[in-house]
Amino acid sequence: MGRPYEFDREETLSKAMDVFWEKGYKATSIQDLVDHMGIKRGSIYNTFGDKHSLFIAAIKYYGEEVTSRTIKVLESEGSPVGNIRLFFETIVNTPSDRKTRGCLISNTVVELAPHDEQVAETVRQILEKIQTAFLNCLNRAVEFGELPKDTNTKVLSHFLATSTHGLIVTGKSTLNPKEVKDVVDIILSTLH
Repeated sequence: MGRPYEFDREETLSKAMDVFWEKGYKATSIQDLVDHMGIKRGSIYNTFGDKHSLFIAAIKYYGEEVTSRTIKVLESEGSPVGNIRLFFETIVNTPSDRKTRGCLISNTVVELAPHDEQVAETVRQILEKIQTAFLNCLNRAVEFGELPKDTNTKVLSHFLATSTHGLIVTGKSTLNPKEVKDVVDIILSTLH
């Protein structure tokens, strides 16, 4: 029987996620992961498998932790349209050091999803979770009378989810908060 691991799996996975988020998949070496995660190379392989398996685990962790926290505002009590406004205000007010990292999911879509079926499927599930959160919020907005009954919530939820990722990707290259706010104002104008 092998020795039990002497590290917290979630904490270690969170550290791996940070490395991939900062550097991307291809630019991250196993040594980068060893250095940042604070565990031995053998422990990485024994616990997570190869670099690709660790990357998939890190994306899933991001989806469970970061994405779930991000969309929680859409699921909150109160005005659904107000919640969507707050969601986008949070993007506008993201500190510039975090904006330059972007979103791990958006980064992954650009870097790997077109060439890696397993990554593409993992990312698709997370993107679907975001779109579903918008859809549920918009359906509540119709139910509460904040949006007209004939609102095509499915199309609008796709628009909002796509706009979210576009803003995050654009935010990596544009640090002008006024420009981002102007775009958010146009996105939010669809909620009248």
